[in-house]
Amino acid sequence: MAGTKIAETNMKASFRDFLEEVRPLRFQEPLAETLGALVDGGTLEYRFVDVVKMAGHACPTVAGAYLVCEKALEALYPGETPVRGELAVTVYGEPDEGVYGVVAQVFSFITGAAPATGFRGLGHKFKRKDLLKFDPRKPDTEAMSFEFRRLDNSKGVLVKLYPRLIPFPPEKAGRMGRLMEQVLWEAASAEEKREFQELWMEKVRDMLIGRKEIDRWLKIERRD
Repeated sequence: MAGTKIAETNMKASFRDFLEEVRPLRFQEPLAETLGALVDGGTLEYRFVDVVKMAGHACPTVAGAYLVCEKALEALYPGETPVRGELAVTVYGEPDEGVYGVVAQVFSFITGAAPATGFRGLGHKFKRKDLLKFDPRKPDTEAMSFEFRRLDNSKGVLVKLYPRLIPFPPEKAGRMGRLMEQVLWEAASAEEKREFQELWMEKVRDMLIGRKEIDRWLKIERRD
């Protein structure tokens, strides 16, 4: 038994402390309740580390997508627990354009809104298919724009993420870029690899925990 416990401990993912500290997103999930996986009245909690598991990494793009969801949910469900599967999401970009595909995966994982490959539903309920769509139009050419709309009351918001406005010292950004190239080409020393990882995680931490100047680089508009 002791050996089994040690093995289980060794298999458990070890995340940086700050990744565990990010405020979770909680949902009602009627489909899980209906099929018995979730006890009546229970809620599902999605933490940032869950998104890291889904994406396989943490980066400014994944962090930004998580914060976009958080912002949209706060605006659409003030004082309420959001309902997973009852949100339609429009990504204003192509699925293979830049990082829009990655962002869409985060949205789908958290909200349940799925593209054409999603769940078709049970009878007339719980459809997730086609609730996430891509639109090549750009409401703001300087931003990555995303619309979230409730299915029950049609209230919507447009969330704009401005990656270039996320503050990070230029000298650190330059150093991080040079180190990344060395790491990818397996030309970095162990010390350089650690330095790269610290710089990379510093930017992610600044976004998720520090949120410096967040009102400049993450904005929301009503779409009712």
